[in-house]
Amino acid sequence: MQAIGFSAAMIEIMLRERPQLVQVATAYDGYVGLWLRRWFKLPFVVYAHGNEILDAIESSWQKPRLSLVQAARVLAVSRFTAQLVQNAGVEPGRIEIVHPGCDIDRFRPHRPRTDVKQELLGAGWKDPVMLSVGRLVERKGHDMVIRALPRLVEQFPNVAYLIVGQGPAAAKLEALAFTLGVRDRVIFAAHIADDLLPEAYAVADVFVMPSRERLESGDVEGFGLVFLEANACAKPVVAGRSGGVADAVIDGLTGFLVDPLDPEDIATAITRILSSPDLAARLGQQGRDRVRREFTWSRFAERVQDISASVLREHAAKGKFPG
Repeated sequence: MQAIGFSAAMIEIMLRERPQLVQVATAYDGYVGLWLRRWFKLPFVVYAHGNEILDAIESSWQKPRLSLVQAARVLAVSRFTAQLVQNAGVEPGRIEIVHPGCDIDRFRPHRPRTDVKQELLGAGWKDPVMLSVGRLVERKGHDMVIRALPRLVEQFPNVAYLIVGQGPAAAKLEALAFTLGVRDRVIFAAHIADDLLPEAYAVADVFVMPSRERLESGDVEGFGLVFLEANACAKPVVAGRSGGVADAVIDGLTGFLVDPLDPEDIATAITRILSSPDLAARLGQQGRDRVRREFTWSRFAERVQDISASVLREHAAKGKFPG
């Protein structure tokens, strides 16, 4: 019954909208592109992020991988993800790197609101403030920042670490902070309204997320949009040298890339930024300039439009699908 309902819905959409090209959000949804390709001869493109490509390579369910192989184009968020897609069996000529965009009007430099700062940090905190934004899972590296905190406290007695997000690792992170004697420095902001997220960036002196690869668990950072958001707010960033992060952060220009498994390396990079307001301001401004130049949503849309037009030209010229 589900298959019949799906087919009926697709046919209705095809008759009403008469699309020429289909965009599929992830390989998990690739069966839609395969179905439309088979029955309506429509070319389709698939967006590739990271973890779902690892799943497609390892899974016994073949349709996600098949959708990658048969797509007219696969749009990868980073060079790292593009390599994963190639590992899945896709010809390099069908892979395009299309970085995500960032809302530079929403994420912009501004002074933090006093009421939001007190709500997030409490009345007792001053500075400096380190910030992480993301789901609380092992890959994100919150634990390594906490492990770096004892050394940072020696250099910056008033340092605070603000963690925005929630997830299964929350209890372990809190326990680790207690064990290392820095629980009073770590502020967990599990629930924050989406419209207040730019205010969290405004509060921070440095954005930190030392993501690491966990390929054995199929978990990797395909890009790292939060680094663009922080840079768009003119904040310097410290990021883990892993996955596709090197496409999001330019080492020495918009922040620093560090060994995500080395708390000392993480602490050293943070110390460099917090010890030099001029360096922090320069990295933040260079990050803001780069986001405005290369990572707006309008630029993203232009790239997708150009690729789509190329696919349609190929489709019309050949009268069939490549491959």
